[in-house]
This record gives sequence, C-alpha cells and structure tokens, in this order.
Amino acid sequence: MMNIDPTKTVREIALELPNATHIFERFKIDYCCGGDKSLSEACQAVGADPREVVQSLAEASGRLDEPSVDFRAVSLADLIDHIVAKHHAYTRQEMERLGPLFQKVCAAHGEKHPELLAMREVFGQMCAELEAHMFKEERVLFPYIIKLERADERDSLPPLFGGLSNPVRVMIAEHDSSGEDLRKLRRLSADYAAPDDACTSYRVLYRSLEELERDLHRHIHLENNILFPRALKLEEEIGAAK
Repeated sequence: MMNIDPTKTVREIALELPNATHIFERFKIDYCCGGDKSLSEACQAVGADPREVVQSLAEASGRLDEPSVDFRAVSLADLIDHIVAKHHAYTRQEMERLGPLFQKVCAAHGEKHPELLAMREVFGQMCAELEAHMFKEERVLFPYIIKLERADERDSLPPLFGGLSNPVRVMIAEHDSSGEDLRKLRRLSADYAAPDDACTSYRVLYRSLEELERDLHRHIHLENNILFPRALKLEEEIGAAK
C-alpha cells in the first residue's frame, strides 16, 4: 500500500493515485477546484477524520481491481478526445434529460418542498454556463492545444491568439463557478437526501444530480490538474526553444 502524506495537496494525491477520487467523493473532499489544500486542511474543511481518510486512501492504493489510465502520460490530443467523448457528451446528455425531469418534480412537489424551485434555478443557470463553457473549449481552446502539440512534433508554432494563460485562467474561473453551483445544489438538497414523501421521479432526480456532480468533479480535475498544466508547460517549452 502507498504511504499517504497528509501534508501533500489533494491535487497531488489525486494525480498520483487515480483511485483516490472515489475516496474523496465519499468524504466530500473537493479535489478539482479546491485541490490546492493539503489533505489535512481539506479534511478539516469538511469535518472528516484525517486518519480515516488516510487509511481509506492507503487501502485504495493497494487495490488492483480498478484499472485506471494515467492521463499524465497520454498525448494531449488523446486526453482531449477522452474529455469531449466521455465527459462533455455525458454532461450534455444529462442536462437535456434532467431539465424536463426538474419541471415534472417541481410541478408535483414544489409547493411542499420549495427547495426544489431554488435547485431548478441553480441548475438552469449552471447548464447555460456549462454549455457556453464547453463550446469555447471545443471550438477554440482544445483545437489550439492540439495544434500546439503537433507544432512541438514538427518544431513549428501554431498561429497564436495571445497564448494560453488568459484563456486557461477564464476556464478555471468558470470551473470554480460550476463547483459553487454544485455545492449549492448539494446544500439545498441536504446532501441529496430525498424526503419520505418523494416519488420515484424525485428520487431519480436526486440520484442523477449526484452522479452528474461526481462526473463533473472528475471532468474538472482532468482539465484543471492535468490538461491545462501540461499544455501551459508545452507552450512555455516551445517558446523557449524558438
């Protein structure tokens, strides 16, 4: 089993041990937008016992039944393909599916459970922002990163649009906004605990929102902690070599 250092940042642990993300989800530790905290600080922020978290992480490091890809080692183009095909596609699918489900559940239960109406508003705002965000990534940022990688292979720079720093900064800020929306949804739903009078659709809505949250955490982790740092480093190396 891996020796887990609680002074390391959550981001570092998530990068070294991909299975750690499942443990962080269980303890509600933010490893994507809030990954710059040490493990000890992150545990304190959510009221988790650091010893229990460290033990769970150590056990996860010894399990071989959950094969995972080291996305630090694949090409940037392959990483982008994975993000778009798996995470962007899933996000769009769920946003389209959950909108009408929210309407149905709010119509049936909104009067007795007004938190549903607040959740619907937060969800609608988050969806609009995510759709615009993914469009910018797919049409502008990701193609540039792929060209950058190909330029490195051919020793020639792609046409610049001012460099990666500013677009990446904007994308990370938008990720932070989505992270805050996810936290609002979790707070409003009392950690997705369906009330006793919840119908099947109500319970399906909560389960689906929680799964969307988990997927967005992994999605943002791949971009914030792997794709963007690697792309920025590559751009710097190409610039220095010219």
